[in-house]
Parts: sequence; C-alpha cells; structure tokens
Amino acid sequence: MTTVEEQVSKVFVGSVMLPGDQGPGLDASVEMEDGDVRLYTGDEELGAWEESDFDVSPSGKGSFRLSLGGELVYFTPSSPSSFAEAMEVPLQVEEPQEADKPKYDIDAAIDEAIANVRPLKSIHDEDDILSKPLVTGIVVISGSLMAGLAGMAFML
Repeated sequence: MTTVEEQVSKVFVGSVMLPGDQGPGLDASVEMEDGDVRLYTGDEELGAWEESDFDVSPSGKGSFRLSLGGELVYFTPSSPSSFAEAMEVPLQVEEPQEADKPKYDIDAAIDEAIANVRPLKSIHDEDDILSKPLVTGIVVISGSLMAGLAGMAFML
C-alpha cells in the first residue's frame, strides 16, 4: 500500500548550469516523483532518472551538484533549504571534522612565535640575551677598532 506522501510529486524551480559555465544559468525545474527525478527547461523534459541513477550534494551558496546518470550539472533552486530537505542532503558543504584538519597549522605557529617576542628594554636587565660583561667587551673592542682606523686615516 502506498502512502499519500509517496504519490505527491515535488517540483523545485531554479536554474541549471554545466560545470565551468558562468552566469545565471538556464531556467529549469527539478521534479521528484516516486523516487524518480526529472529535469525540465520550460515545458521540455531534458531527462528522467531512477533513484539509483542520481546523486545530490551541496556545492555551496545554495547550489547543488546533481549527478544524473553520469552527467554532472549544478542546480540552484529558488528555495535551497526546501530542496535540501526534500533530497535529504545538507544545505551547505560540511566543514572537515577535527580529525580531518591538519595537525600542524603554520599560521598559528607564526602567530605564537610573534606573541612570544619581547623587545630589548635595557642592557642592564638580568634576563637579557647579552650579559653586561659581553656588552662591555663589545663596546671596548669597538672603541679600540675605531681609534685604530682613525689613526690609520690620519697617517694617509
């Protein structure tokens, strides 16, 4: 015995495009009846497929990827939520689960490294990279080198 719901056909109006096409697409309608799908443009039927010959998946921004007997088209219904509910598919492309995401995020690592950089405040701080004796040594050697170069320039 069939139920009333199985006998009712559902028609979704929208536009259809082939992969790679640009623009608004061709006005079309998709009809579901007794598990079969029919694609129309105006009054002309482009094809009919049994349930085993078609597949529907979201392609983003209210558009759906229809695989109809091996042919691929994109259908943008006027009511994407109603179409998704009738076809029993999600409205949007699902985000990858945590397990599918990369374990190492280079952008997060760079942000963390930048957050841990500390500016040099004073050469007299205890926790600086250059210790006070090392800074004193660098200053003395630099002064000696400058004096030597000035003396050589004077001789020339």
